[in-house]
Amino acid sequence: MNASAVVAPTYLYVKHRAPSEDPPFDLAFGKALDVAISQYNYYSRRAWRPLLKQAQRCAMAVLRSELRRLGVEASREEVDEAARRLWRMLAAWSKSPYTEFLRPKTHALVFIDRDNDFRGALYAQPDFADSLTDHFYEVKSFNVEERPRMHVEVQSKVFSLLGSLHLVYFVEVGGLYKLREKMVYADLSVIDDVVAFLRGNPPGAEVVALKHLLRSHPHRVYVREGGCWRLAKA
Repeated sequence: MNASAVVAPTYLYVKHRAPSEDPPFDLAFGKALDVAISQYNYYSRRAWRPLLKQAQRCAMAVLRSELRRLGVEASREEVDEAARRLWRMLAAWSKSPYTEFLRPKTHALVFIDRDNDFRGALYAQPDFADSLTDHFYEVKSFNVEERPRMHVEVQSKVFSLLGSLHLVYFVEVGGLYKLREKMVYADLSVIDDVVAFLRGNPPGAEVVALKHLLRSHPHRVYVREGGCWRLAKA
């Protein structure tokens, strides 16, 4: 019989472990920036002209759509202020070195617990990746040093298992936005908690043949044997 694994997207684990503390408007704002910078990076490779205005229109369209989806009634003043913030953030992004990166394929973080005969995995997709290295980039719209969030910490711990993780975030300096970055190093202690979550086969998870999972996704495999987790050789 082929081995199978319980698989869930990273966001389900993060939501279980540390639900977001941010108000709905901030969630919509973060989604708008995320989509806009991803589209900016993708299309800037194909365009001969600056795409800042297009990125702004994209961000505002996503913001309004997300506000409707979340049932948030925002005032004209709130939306106008968000538009000004998005413009300044996108201007900072357009001048940054991160515009050369694209969104990576969805990876599989596979956990094989030989001590307890269990196999599980998380689908993981950070915002951007350097195609020439194992460096990944996760972008946040707020200053993670001044406004630490548990869900960001939990998500970063998972993504750091993929390889070198750079947590990129925006800070406001003198009315302008700048980008800062901090390294997040792999901490294998999070794996036990992830595996405990997957053992419960939570709603939204699926059972997938392990061979199919490894064939279908770029992956990293961690193995527990003798009480210790280790990264399996490729």
